[in-house]
Amino acid sequence: MSEESVRVITLLDELEEVFEASSKMPFSEKGLVDVDTALSIINDIRMALPRDLTEAEWIRQEKDRILDDAKAEYNKVIMAAKDQAEYLVEENAIKKEAEKRANALLAEAESHSKYMKLRAYEYVDKMLYDMQNDIAGVAESYLQPMTQYFTNMINDINVKVNGNRQEMKNLAVKIQMSDAEEDR
Repeated sequence: MSEESVRVITLLDELEEVFEASSKMPFSEKGLVDVDTALSIINDIRMALPRDLTEAEWIRQEKDRILDDAKAEYNKVIMAAKDQAEYLVEENAIKKEAEKRANALLAEAESHSKYMKLRAYEYVDKMLYDMQNDIAGVAESYLQPMTQYFTNMINDINVKVNGNRQEMKNLAVKIQMSDAEEDR
């Protein structure tokens, strides 16, 4: 587990403690939460999450570096093939042999270059796949439960407010009924 992931878990624990430590309002399950503290912790969570995304930039740079290395190797092999060909060009028979060898080296260099590119693409794809799984894991482990927690909390508050409204309506009906009985 990365340091950022541990930081996010710690911040979520702190946020949970803020909610659990909130003082309760009399005759209600509602709590008073220090909004500044809660918002500060949420902001810290946001700041910790993008660190996982910096891996994507590193992977892109690593891919570019690998491709540049493959190009440099390709150019080196090409230059070696050209040098070898120029050296062997002194006579006709030697020239033909040199052309054969140069073409073989060029084909080998192109083949090696393609191989290096494919390996670089596979490596970058693997890194992106792993990062994609890590991000999905963070979303599943932290964001979805947190969203569900807030949704449940809002639903609970709504149910309690609705219950309080109903209680007020019942009291109003009782008062009207007692007024009606007194009028008789």
